[in-house]
Amino acid sequence: MEDAQEKDMDQVASFKSGKSLTITGKQYNVCSKNPVTNILASSNRYGYVFYATETDGLAIIPSGYIDQESHHLSKTPDDDPNDNINTTFDKNSIIRRSYLPGQAPNQNPSLIPYWLSLNADESILAIILLQLNTAECLIILYDVVKLIQTPNSALICPPIRLPQNAIGDSIQSFAWNPANPIVFAYIDGLGSVSCFEIDKQLKPLGQILGNGDNSSICWSPKGKQIVVAKYDGALELYEPNMQLKKKYPSAIMNPSYPPCINVLWLSTHQFLLAFSENSPEEGSNENSFFHILVTYNKDQTPKTQIYNDLFFDTDEASMDINPQYYYVRLNESKIIITGLSKSLKINVLGPDELNADMNAFRAKHCKRAP
Repeated sequence: MEDAQEKDMDQVASFKSGKSLTITGKQYNVCSKNPVTNILASSNRYGYVFYATETDGLAIIPSGYIDQESHHLSKTPDDDPNDNINTTFDKNSIIRRSYLPGQAPNQNPSLIPYWLSLNADESILAIILLQLNTAECLIILYDVVKLIQTPNSALICPPIRLPQNAIGDSIQSFAWNPANPIVFAYIDGLGSVSCFEIDKQLKPLGQILGNGDNSSICWSPKGKQIVVAKYDGALELYEPNMQLKKKYPSAIMNPSYPPCINVLWLSTHQFLLAFSENSPEEGSNENSFFHILVTYNKDQTPKTQIYNDLFFDTDEASMDINPQYYYVRLNESKIIITGLSKSLKINVLGPDELNADMNAFRAKHCKRAP
């Protein structure tokens, strides 16, 4: 791309104010059209970051290029300014791939990406696309190594084509099994949950139809079951064939609480639930967004611990960006990172907070479930 064109582009993939890595132009649809987006995936195994763009296809960025471009951010006054770093990476090292084989990266403007996800061993990349001209959602699966090495690598299996009117417009969440790298599940906009296995070809394992109450999903740490969270905070546990195993009532009985939008399965009987309004306002986080840690013990009242002091600054955020909350669990460090798409600030929950005595943190808004 010419320098003059590059300067005119709205910069994205910024790692710090004043220093950015320009990968593509402004992405209108992936930032504003879809209710939930996840267009970045990082592979520690292969050393690449996968970035879904609206106009330039899939960008596969070497981590060495990012390290090189952001090297100044980690320097301290004591560092030797003459220290040499690897300077072999330039913008030509960024690999461009089309979303579907046989097309140029920017050839099909009707395909809008809104979800990327790597499986447990980082060998398969799932891409969810919205196809505007057919009003379909497509789930496509690539072998990561072949995708990196081969310009027109074939899909692992034919795309899963889902008419938008049959799934409530979009896929709300997509989750790989953390223990079995060939099993995944997703929840659509109507709340239906579907589970699949990749065994030479795509094999459906089970499905539950949505009734408008299902909000989000998460696999158990060992991948043996999947939890479906309801908007009121109630939980249902299923096997991969979507046979119901157990129900947990909501531990939140206060009707003024916002809906539950996300769930993390932390341990056998312990879950972290995220509650949020759809349009949080600056300074109103106490009422619009918080986490509740719930522990269900046999024949005992559920124990709850509330985190309602997670604030995010959104003063400089673009009005085009959806206020999407998210969190990520880092198993190795036993910490959880919480964030907001409209903010540069994140909050971190560490093991001290997660393992504290929950009775000491019981809040006045939380009532015991019957």
